[in-house]
Amino acid sequence: MELFNKYDKEQAEGESEILSYLKEGAGFESQLTEHRNELLFKLSTEIENTAGNLERAEQLVNKLKKHLKQLQELQRVLSK
Repeated sequence: MELFNKYDKEQAEGESEILSYLKEGAGFESQLTEHRNELLFKLSTEIENTAGNLERAEQLVNKLKKHLKQLQELQRVLSK
């Protein structure tokens, strides 16, 4: 009987150790998921900011081209 009690105790300890490892693994997985979500959010924000900056840069380029054409036209008229 004592042998069975010892075996049950060892089995319970083993199961407890396995559960502990599983809990640690689940916690680690949870942290990974949280970090992944944070990175995805930061990437989305950076993409939006970059797209907005690019659009503003394109608008500025168009304004500068228009201004350059006006200056060139004025130069052409004054050169006659």
